[in-house]
Amino acid sequence: MKVKFRTNLDNYQTNCFPVNLTIPPQRGDKVLVNISFRDYFLNKKLPIRLEVVDVIWSEHEVICELWYIEQDLKFAELKGVNLF
Repeated sequence: MKVKFRTNLDNYQTNCFPVNLTIPPQRGDKVLVNISFRDYFLNKKLPIRLEVVDVIWSEHEVICELWYIEQDLKFAELKGVNLF
C-alpha cells in the first residue's frame, strides 16, 4: 500500500516528505521532511516536522494530511516568523 502526504501549506508543496513508508502514520504522529530538504526549511525558519491531522484510506493508497504542530506555531510567532 502506498503512503502519500499532502498539505495545503504553500511552503510544503514540493515532494519533501518520505515516499517509501511501508506503514502509514496515524493521527498525531509527526513526519519529518526528507533530509535533503532539511537545511532549506531551517534556513527559511520553517518547521521541519508536521503533524498528521487526518488519514484517508482508499483501495490503493493511504493519504496523510499534514499541518503545523501547535508548539511550532507558537514558537514561530514568538520569533516573528510568518508561517502562512
